[in-house]
Amino acid sequence: MAKSLELRFGTSLGKTKAMSVKDPILNLTAEKAQEAMNSIISLNMFQIEGANPYATVVGARYVERVVNDIFEAE
Repeated sequence: MAKSLELRFGTSLGKTKAMSVKDPILNLTAEKAQEAMNSIISLNMFQIEGANPYATVVGARYVERVVNDIFEAE
């Protein structure tokens, strides 16, 4: 199973934007995750079509993905 950390932010346009981190540190506390997200916000280094995609903290969660191949063409 592949596990990732999904950081969910509110955009300056009132929508939600996610940032996914592969192979994250496991067992992060809410405080540590929020601290990291606030650091990303404070950098103010992203801009998409005049809007800040990472303006506010919405939440963070671990996401696990299971892939079961049926077949692969040779």
